[in-house]
Amino acid sequence: MLRRFIDLRAFSFIHVSDLHLGYAQYGLEVRRQDFDNAFSEIVDKAIELKPDFMIIAGDLFHQARPSNHTLENSVKSFKRLKDAGIPVLTVDGSHDSAPNTITSTILYPLDSAGLIFHLPRHRGSCWSKPGCCYVYGIPNYHNRHKTKEALPKFMDENPPTPKEGLANIFVFHGALDLPEIKPPYIEAEISPDELPDGFCYYAAGHVHDRYLGEFKDGLLVYSGCTETVSYDEAKIIKGFYHVKVDEKAQVTPELVELTSPRRFVIVDYDFTGMPSAKITEQAAQMVKEADDVDVIIIPVLKGTLPAEASRTEIDLPKIRSA
Repeated sequence: MLRRFIDLRAFSFIHVSDLHLGYAQYGLEVRRQDFDNAFSEIVDKAIELKPDFMIIAGDLFHQARPSNHTLENSVKSFKRLKDAGIPVLTVDGSHDSAPNTITSTILYPLDSAGLIFHLPRHRGSCWSKPGCCYVYGIPNYHNRHKTKEALPKFMDENPPTPKEGLANIFVFHGALDLPEIKPPYIEAEISPDELPDGFCYYAAGHVHDRYLGEFKDGLLVYSGCTETVSYDEAKIIKGFYHVKVDEKAQVTPELVELTSPRRFVIVDYDFTGMPSAKITEQAAQMVKEADDVDVIIIPVLKGTLPAEASRTEIDLPKIRSA
């Protein structure tokens, strides 16, 4: 479809997702602080870049009821963005969506306080910037069955209406049922046919590895996670997209890397056929050799034990304390 863009003002925005604030990974307080540090760095870089707005495509928090400490730090960060004149547009994710209709989610009071603009909570589920863009967002429904049941009803009540002459942006949190996107351990909650046409940028969250590709009439972009939520994500470069949109609504996402995420070292070895005592000794030595300042070491023990050996004979505390 040919669209006319008359006096469209060039603008930019930040697309970030899956911050998982409040996640005390491995029961460590220092890891909870790491996730806060990543958000602080994002805010620092956002203030430097001066975008017109920021999109958080779900899983801002690791749970719907974050601790007071996590909430206080996030409020401080959102206050900095507000003072810098950067509106923050959000949708809920699989971790921070309302656990039920009675208790709702912490995103609601943050919206009421004017620190964020939670798209699904507002009339039309949208936000717009005159002369620039129309932004529409949908809630997260956790699984394919609920999405198929609830999403059509939501969009009937809040119909997406992409605007001619503006850059139209669609925000959602969920794995699209496309083979190049969906990791094997994630259910595909959303069929591509369930998302509307007419948008030049589909800002997605939930899949922690980045993805950028053509979709319908625009770009589909997963910005990826901002810290290591699972050790198999350790090799992913953490960051967000600074998206520039020109006068003809041509979209150019630029990756901005983060430097604050903690480094992981994965010690992965196949111990097939080795006796339990030898596995303990060798794994502990490998952990010692991999040790470095401020890193998290993850020993991954693989293989098949001899018939006479038992997993319980492997001294895991000794390996952990190496």
